[in-house]
Amino acid sequence: MSGPLRLQLHQARVSARTTWWVAALTDTDGRTGLGESSDAGPGARRVWARVDASLRAGVPAEEVLSRLHEVTSPELARLTVHGALEQALTDLRARQAGVPLWQALGASEPRPVHRYANINRALRTRTPQEFAEVAAAAEAAGFRAVKCAPFDGLPPEHRLREGLGRARAARRALRPNTALMVDVHLLLSVDEVLAAAHELRALELRWLEDAVDLDDPAGLAAVHAAGIAPLAGGEFAAAPEQVRAALRSGQVDWLLPDVKHSGGLAAARQLADEAGRAGAQVSLHNPSGPVGTAAGLHLAVACGPDAETESAFGETPWRGGGVTPAEPSRGAWLTPPGTVGLGVDLAPQHWRPVPLHQPDGALA
Repeated sequence: MSGPLRLQLHQARVSARTTWWVAALTDTDGRTGLGESSDAGPGARRVWARVDASLRAGVPAEEVLSRLHEVTSPELARLTVHGALEQALTDLRARQAGVPLWQALGASEPRPVHRYANINRALRTRTPQEFAEVAAAAEAAGFRAVKCAPFDGLPPEHRLREGLGRARAARRALRPNTALMVDVHLLLSVDEVLAAAHELRALELRWLEDAVDLDDPAGLAAVHAAGIAPLAGGEFAAAPEQVRAALRSGQVDWLLPDVKHSGGLAAARQLADEAGRAGAQVSLHNPSGPVGTAAGLHLAVACGPDAETESAFGETPWRGGGVTPAEPSRGAWLTPPGTVGLGVDLAPQHWRPVPLHQPDGALA
């Protein structure tokens, strides 16, 4: 288990909007663990350079993780780098131990995990017709729950009306037994959400996500009382105390921990446990690449019989081939593999290594 580890950062350009970032930690025997850090925001490259310098200086990876809070950077970048490094280290330790990641996380056996399709990054023109077409394509691929973010990219004066039109188009394109979820991305005010309560209620949503900040108890209570749909949120939460009050209020039905932005598998597990104690359901958030999605799949098994996960649908036709063995592109249920660690490796044709230049001062 000991010995120096080598860090390599890999990048895959997926679309005009998305680049996937994956960290690889390799031990002296050539075993490699993977962790995803996509969507880390500004400052992440510098944090990774500090991590690389520390590992090169011989600092154990566990100590590097424990001292990442000392790095001056935007919180999202620091937490997401921590999340990827912790994922990669946990995967590597599982591979070294010769066990699947779900077993290393405490599960006794694998199980099928429900996944829903997030179609947001597959959209290009973002017209109602395209919302309908992509939602129908996800359903045709076997998904039985589809999420969209219809209020994205609209000017404030048109956001509510046009966003509702997009959501209605997606709902009409799906069969009645296929669920729809809407992510507001906190783009509407509480008053706007309440004004649209009737229209939103008519969509018969599985959940309404980020309609109100979980730190706004009055707003949360008002939206919950409107009876629009079960409320979901928490994708940027990093510690149980950040969501405890909202969960214990009984007004949040779904918590969505992110295995990247929370700070890693252990942090996401703590958030899931907090949700479970409050009687809320858990759906692991990851609208990005197949490495983070695989990590969420393993973690969902460890989180209990009802935890589920998210899969980004339709952004690129080669998504499944970004890892080996390929991520299945069809079907609402996946069972994590019984092979060691994460059970997937990067498919080299889609990734390029990113140089990491040593900054001034390692975490030593």
